[in-house]
Amino acid sequence: MASFTIGEEVLYEGARYVITLRQPQPPYRFRLVRTTPKGPEVAWAVADELEKIEAYTTPRSDTPQD
Repeated sequence: MASFTIGEEVLYEGARYVITLRQPQPPYRFRLVRTTPKGPEVAWAVADELEKIEAYTTPRSDTPQD
């Protein structure tokens, strides 16, 4: 199981959310928030339902090589 932190961007059901709260006792659930054209959307999920965003976790070389 991956670990997640407050403020981290994650994917939940294919959409990008930000973790805003983690319940302090099991079962650990995360409150997720995202913006939509209709306003903010809040969802609750457990860690197994969340995905790390690959662009943030995959190393890459982005330093120009002269």
